[in-house]
Amino acid sequence: MPSNRVNMYMSITVSSNDLLDFASSLEWHGYRRSDGRVGIRNHRIVLSTVALTDWLAAAIAATDKDSVCIAGAFSRGLQKIDEAMVDRFIRSVLTHPNVGAALVMTHDRASAERLAGEIDTAIPIEYLAFMQCAGRAKAVAEGCEKLQILASQQNKLEQRRAKVEQSAVALALECGGSDVSSSICSNPVIGDICDLTISTGGLAVVSETAEFIGAETIFEDRCPDAATRQAVLDFIGYRARLMEQDSGKDYRGTNPTQENIDGGLTTLIEKSMGAVSKTGTTNFVSALEFGMPPCALGLHFMDTPFFSPVSLTGMMMAGCNLGLFAMGVFNPSGNSLCPIIKICGNPQTLWFWRDDIDVELDGYFMGEIDRGGAQRAVLTRMNAVFNGAETASEKVGEGQFMLPRSKDAL
Repeated sequence: MPSNRVNMYMSITVSSNDLLDFASSLEWHGYRRSDGRVGIRNHRIVLSTVALTDWLAAAIAATDKDSVCIAGAFSRGLQKIDEAMVDRFIRSVLTHPNVGAALVMTHDRASAERLAGEIDTAIPIEYLAFMQCAGRAKAVAEGCEKLQILASQQNKLEQRRAKVEQSAVALALECGGSDVSSSICSNPVIGDICDLTISTGGLAVVSETAEFIGAETIFEDRCPDAATRQAVLDFIGYRARLMEQDSGKDYRGTNPTQENIDGGLTTLIEKSMGAVSKTGTTNFVSALEFGMPPCALGLHFMDTPFFSPVSLTGMMMAGCNLGLFAMGVFNPSGNSLCPIIKICGNPQTLWFWRDDIDVELDGYFMGEIDRGGAQRAVLTRMNAVFNGAETASEKVGEGQFMLPRSKDAL
């Protein structure tokens, strides 16, 4: 196994004040948006609003190296609750701080006209209704022309990075492929960065409700507001009942995922304690339904299913501009709009997946560096990505968008 260590690891102990001092020495540069938020990317996106135009969005985006295709295989004929979820997704993407311009694919003219009348954003937007194009080739050609128009509009707007405060960070907190290393290494260090982010005026969102079954007492202690506390407990209780109804057993004393068991975690409660540690020690400000944006700064809990592509989609919809993802066993989930920094301390995982992981914490896991060195490693990479450096996921175009569905299609 390779013995080389990244030289950013520092063999010193970093207290919270030391971490603040280190953070204050870093400069943060992002794109200021008209609503006051800050983007860390200025993507020109090609958004498909229905599965029928996914192929078209992909074909058009492929002609422009600076474009990102957003396609979620969305169905037609959804019941109202799920149709509303898709509409919320579309709005959240078009108003996301990491988006600088958008080409929107719809199936028909009526859908394009409806969206054009409802979306309120200062970025340049063009619409393309597939059924009005009289042929696939013409649709692709027209879409490419609209992309060129958007690029020209972006240049005229002079969308440029500017120096911002660290308070512009809006973190999505995620873990997956959990094992012993993520429980005692990656997750706690992310928790330190979460506390730092909140203390400097930023916000963070954590999700995957089922990950917190068995850790309810911690939320009782960290939700001073009674309504927030009850909402979090209700979310956890609801997910626990769903899992029990589906399997016929109580997951609190077992573990649903074989890879977690192989990684040394014997119960869901053990897994939950590791997951909780990535939220640090800060109190929770609110409990959010899936994909809802927070109304205040601070730490927020979001109710989502426990599948990483779904939870990452929900936190992106909330406006998170950057994600920290702790993993033991490698997890290929990413998000095309919210850059995801993958952090791992498992030496075996790093042996096989080193090129796909952004921060290597095996030195901390093996006792070769201390907590302070691990904190600085994560914060250094986080600052670089905020300022424009690509994540491992971005380099390979990794990213999925998935929404939970509550009802069958009509």
